[in-house]
Amino acid sequence: MPSSPSTFQSFLMAPPGAPQGYIPSSFREKEPVPYGMDSNARPYAIFFSYMGLCAGLTLFIIHRLTKGFSALSKSKTAQPPPKKYVVLFVVLAIGSLATTWYHMIQYFKFSYDTWLMWRQHYELTPQMKHWGLWLRETSLFKEAWETVLVGFARYWWSNQIFFFACALGLDLEQRGFRRGIRHTWAFMLLGQIVAISFATNLFILAQLLCPPPPPPASTSGVYKKKWFGPWLLNVASVIATVIPAFLLAAEEYWYGHAFFKLLMIPHIALLVLPFVRVILPSHYVTDSNVQFEDRVYKILWSTTIGGGLLLGLNMTGAAVRYGGYEGIVIALHEHPAVSSVGYDVIFCWVTWIAWSAIKVVNSGDVFVREKEIDEYAWKDDRSGTTVTDGGNGIGAVRRR
Repeated sequence: MPSSPSTFQSFLMAPPGAPQGYIPSSFREKEPVPYGMDSNARPYAIFFSYMGLCAGLTLFIIHRLTKGFSALSKSKTAQPPPKKYVVLFVVLAIGSLATTWYHMIQYFKFSYDTWLMWRQHYELTPQMKHWGLWLRETSLFKEAWETVLVGFARYWWSNQIFFFACALGLDLEQRGFRRGIRHTWAFMLLGQIVAISFATNLFILAQLLCPPPPPPASTSGVYKKKWFGPWLLNVASVIATVIPAFLLAAEEYWYGHAFFKLLMIPHIALLVLPFVRVILPSHYVTDSNVQFEDRVYKILWSTTIGGGLLLGLNMTGAAVRYGGYEGIVIALHEHPAVSSVGYDVIFCWVTWIAWSAIKVVNSGDVFVREKEIDEYAWKDDRSGTTVTDGGNGIGAVRRR
């Protein structure tokens, strides 16, 4: 290799904090193309199934949102939220999807070009497209995460997505379940395979278009306190997300395959409770002591926010010591995979700040108010009100 690397080769090098000349492990372990290689149908099927799942989940959630808005518009007792707020989060959702996936597509192209450069040693001609072989030999998910984790400046961006994913998970359980939004699994899965900011904006739209209903009627009027419930799974998911985020900041996890198992822990942990709610009957996944549950959520929110701030300060210090503040800014655009995650983080910040401000300004309005849920939750059936689903997965209130 020449002593002065080309611009293309410099993309393969790690950002400040890693040895110069760093090459992802997937490029260091290539073997010659075997004679009579099998069909590439399997990698094509996996890739297009992934793309189909992304599109399918998006359409599924949008379908639920439109049905919810239609029902809300026809209601004689409930009022739709201000149109400007709906438009705001629609624009943010479109913007986050367009930005993160523009860079994701650029990453696909960059990954292919890099793979082809290494494969030319084995006489693969650039005039022909070798997409099937590329997909067969490349783990795009693993390669992308290895790229965004290695280096202080890059991890300054990517560590934040762990905490925003954790925040989405907490909001899905604390707000979504109480509002009668039963398909919380779809938002979390969409966030993990598309973009956390995109899923967060869609979930906020679901909250805007779904006023908080009273809980289902009770026949006994008394709920027993239980110390084992969904809150335990929430505690476990937060721990399983925050600890790996801190561990992945250590350079020992940046090289080889050790990082991948650690990376998968939060991905799996955040999906457990949403899918448990789909599989088990509702009475198995209901916390009957809402006051205790709220105290747990306060601790979990404090842990998530505090952990994010602490790790953010730590990574800021490490990145600035090595490359200055400009190194953090440069890292955002030095690789398409980093740009995709970085803009996901930026849109998460914009979305949460906007939503928090709206809730403060409109604290007395029903479309952001949660207090009545706590007042009515887990009480006996004295109001003559029940909650029906209507096939939408979004709670609707009717009078008996």
